[in-house]
Amino acid sequence: MEVLAKKSIVIDGQTHTKTLSQHTLDVLEAFGALFGDAQNPTLFAAKWLRFFRIERAEEEAFYKCAQIAAILHDIGKSNAQFQRAVTKGGDQTLRHEFIGGWLLSLEPIRNLLEGVEAADFQIIRASVMGHHLKLGSGILEKADGDPHITLIPEGIYDVLNLLTPQFLAPLPENPPIPRHINLDEISGAFDDIESDLEKCFADERRMQLLRAARTALILADAAGSGLARESDRTVFIPPGEWIKKAFDDENFLSGGQIEEKVIFPRRAQIEKGSEEKFAFSDFQLEAANLSDRALLLASCGAGKTLAAWKWGAGVASRRDIRRFIFLYPTRATATEGFRDYVAWAPETDGALLHGTSAYELQDMFENPDSRSGKDFLTNDRLFAVGFWQKRIFSATVDQFLGFMGHDYRSSCLLPLLAESAIVFDEVHSFDARLFSALLGFLEKFDVPALCMTASLAPARLGQLREAGLEIFPENPENFPDLREKASAPRYKIQKSSRENALEEVKSAWERGEKILWVVNTVKRCQDAAKELADLLPEARIICYHSRFRLMDRQRVHKELISAFREDGPMIAVTTQVCEMSLDLSAGLLVSEYAPLTSLIQRMGRCNRYLEIAGGGQILLYPPEKNLPYDAEDMKNVEPFLNAVDQKTVSQLTLQELLEELSPSTREMKKLLPFLQKDGFANAVGDGIRDIDGHTVSAILEADVGKYHRMRKEGRPTDGLIIPAPVKGSEKAGGLPPHLHVTKNEYSGRLGLIC
Repeated sequence: MEVLAKKSIVIDGQTHTKTLSQHTLDVLEAFGALFGDAQNPTLFAAKWLRFFRIERAEEEAFYKCAQIAAILHDIGKSNAQFQRAVTKGGDQTLRHEFIGGWLLSLEPIRNLLEGVEAADFQIIRASVMGHHLKLGSGILEKADGDPHITLIPEGIYDVLNLLTPQFLAPLPENPPIPRHINLDEISGAFDDIESDLEKCFADERRMQLLRAARTALILADAAGSGLARESDRTVFIPPGEWIKKAFDDENFLSGGQIEEKVIFPRRAQIEKGSEEKFAFSDFQLEAANLSDRALLLASCGAGKTLAAWKWGAGVASRRDIRRFIFLYPTRATATEGFRDYVAWAPETDGALLHGTSAYELQDMFENPDSRSGKDFLTNDRLFAVGFWQKRIFSATVDQFLGFMGHDYRSSCLLPLLAESAIVFDEVHSFDARLFSALLGFLEKFDVPALCMTASLAPARLGQLREAGLEIFPENPENFPDLREKASAPRYKIQKSSRENALEEVKSAWERGEKILWVVNTVKRCQDAAKELADLLPEARIICYHSRFRLMDRQRVHKELISAFREDGPMIAVTTQVCEMSLDLSAGLLVSEYAPLTSLIQRMGRCNRYLEIAGGGQILLYPPEKNLPYDAEDMKNVEPFLNAVDQKTVSQLTLQELLEELSPSTREMKKLLPFLQKDGFANAVGDGIRDIDGHTVSAILEADVGKYHRMRKEGRPTDGLIIPAPVKGSEKAGGLPPHLHVTKNEYSGRLGLIC
């Protein structure tokens, strides 16, 4: 009987099948192309082992465990239920990788594997059972259906015989495999397996070896499956050659290439916009000499992003890296980073990577922009593997650190992290869970990393220092240009009332100024926009927050940026989204009280370029309610406001107050699943951010028909998606499980009415 690994696919009228043995050989080919073997490791393998901090004495164990797991990873597919599912359809009582783990636990097979020198049976089995990242406790509790499963011993023997050339002497006889099993009768074996998974990985060295080996299996399986499928379609390069091209030992990213492909064209763009010759500041030039682990602290508008690219060029000049990855906290900031920097790179090198990046890339640039003709999209059928040949990234932090929550797509991007230099921007904005992920990443993995922000609470600064980051600049007085910008009188701050702020906005608009009004909730943002429209019917007022359809948010974002660059007065009313994703400068900033770091970020959008002599005007007033913030978030806001009220202050003063008034207690670290010391690997879908239980992804009720038409036509539907409150949203038939329908009223000008 022919045992299949996957469903057949039809290409150009021909049906293509993949047997279990063929698929296993594809995965082994992919593993060899990525890692080589213990005697002839690839250069990428050296980067991988260094990334996971695997010691030289452990390298043979890595290869033995990962290669054996690659051979055995799908052995559990040799059962009648799975074969029926891939040929005729139907359900499976238990996932194939769990059946595989049980097979490996059979005494004859376990004895064979434990007899392989330098191999670790527990790592092999945990890798096999966890390679789809569905391995959680209570394995049999998830079994659903007929407990009687028919095995196909012939297919199992075919897989076991693949072990013999390299790891075992020829099997003297096939180990006894039962043809029929009853899950109820073997539940004790699964209890023993779970006990091992819980107890056998307390040693950190063993745990790190499991992480490296299991993820290597995931990569080989993803590449072996995707690339082998593509070779039957349009790709005429064998999978091994495709992988070798992605990890070409001669194709490193040099500092000169970063300068030439990104920094120089960005510099030319700045000069064109300002009509002045651009000169790097001393601190930007010095950033190139920073160590491989650093924290860059500089005020808003100081040029941190260019300094970070200079740092990347410096790292690439002294260390072999193949990628440069710039990670942002939001999709909007990642898109702006791509537009301003990465898009200057050749299309074969540059990539924008976040949840809706394919949609964002459509018509991003207008002719005759030199970036407009480039195609930065990857082959969707290759999933995350399609990014392996890219070299310069602008992405959200979730895309690359999501592996710490056992996200499969992010796990497939780990090869890029392993041989890159990485920038984490706006680290002040990371919530507690995301900041824990950052700290865990810095502790467990060896890779050049630069963190950046304009302001940071002392407790977090201390944690990053303890994580080995060099603080730059440690002595700002050594950089007169930076010191001058930080100490310049920039803001005239005044406590106010909302009523007084309305009058000041009216006066500022009549004087022809640009005004930014920031509130803490979407509803108050919409209310303020409507009230201002009634007060100033001739004014250009833009309401901007998170609850727009993506297609509308994209439009409003562009309109807002353009309005601040054009002549004439305008008013932008926004929520917290302005704190990171908007590079603009207002003459008057009005804001509700907010946590200290948020207030300082908002102030960075006023007189950003020191274009207003004497300082921009800032009015701060108390909100109706503190939500979405709690009392702890707002604890030191009043003393801060009292210290700056009726004063003209600098960004340096704000940072000093932040250091003085921020709580000294540290946030409790949140342990991410990837870093837990057990053999489980279960992607539960929580991600690496604190869970927002109040918002769901939705489409408008009026857009349901359009959504289905677009899907049928194969067009991207991201533009219709909107973050909507749980209240007023519901599940609907025919939509993906994660997507809801919202019945709330919607306005193209105001967004979803809350």
